[in-house]
Amino acid sequence: MKNELGMGGRLPAAVAIIVPLLLVGCDKPEEVSSHSQPVPSSVFDPMALEIIDANLIKGREIWVRTCAQCHIRGLGGAPIIADKADWAPRILQGKEVLYDHAINGFVGPQLNEMPAKGGFLDLTDEEVKLAVDFVVFASE
Repeated sequence: MKNELGMGGRLPAAVAIIVPLLLVGCDKPEEVSSHSQPVPSSVFDPMALEIIDANLIKGREIWVRTCAQCHIRGLGGAPIIADKADWAPRILQGKEVLYDHAINGFVGPQLNEMPAKGGFLDLTDEEVKLAVDFVVFASE
């Protein structure tokens, strides 16, 4: 059965090729965040998550083409997706706070910046919310 995207719950194979290319420069030690926990040795694979909810599938697609650039390895202090310790205190603040920070931008206590819409100003607020919902799903 196909979902609303018409892809049966899978993103095009091109995404599997594009994401690693986007992340080529992400393994430079000087760019990795100074989180108290080390960057995981295995990189999060968003396609490994079994998702049937159409909105989460759309959120994953948006996240892969935008947010993954920083949140897969913690660039600039970005919280790493699927790192429960990193995301738990953020998730406890509630989705409305997460939506606000993702849409309007945020400077954290360690002066780590989340640019408005991750720098992808062409995203709609609704698209940003879908990506945030995916992050919460993947990080709980």
